[in-house]
This record gives sequence, structure tokens and C-alpha cells, in this order.
Amino acid sequence: MKQSNQKLSSKVVPFTGEFYPVPDPEPTPAGNNIAAYLVIVAAALVAGLSMGAMSTYQSADQVQLREMKAQSQQLEKVKNQVCR
Repeated sequence: MKQSNQKLSSKVVPFTGEFYPVPDPEPTPAGNNIAAYLVIVAAALVAGLSMGAMSTYQSADQVQLREMKAQSQQLEKVKNQVCR
């Protein structure tokens, strides 16, 4: 079996027993981390706003208000037809 010099950062290849160096992890630029953080914050903000809008739209007061507006429009139509 062929073996190279063993270093502290070496791993053994299975079945052959040969050593190969482990590449040093490349440092990630700080800009990528900040950009990812900003994307997550923006997504959370949009999700929060949409949940707030849905809960407001489905609230009892808003439902009642929409029903009253629809009834008012129907009343105006009837009033216009009767008063002609």
C-alpha cells in the first residue's frame, strides 16, 4: 500500500488506506452573512405583516362593517328603483 506523509489534518481513504489532505475551509465573506440575515429579517417582516392583515380582515368588526356596506348598497338600489 502506498502511503504519503501523515499530517494532523489528514484523512484515510476507505479501502485503499491512502492519506489525503483535508482542505482548509474557505472563510466566508461577511457580506454574505449580512445579506442572508437581512433576507431572513425581510421574510419575517413580510410574514408578520401578512398575518396581521389576514387577522384584521377576518376580525368580527371588519366582517360586520363589510356586511353593513353591502346592505347599504342594496338599500340604495331599492331606494332608487322605488323613487323613480
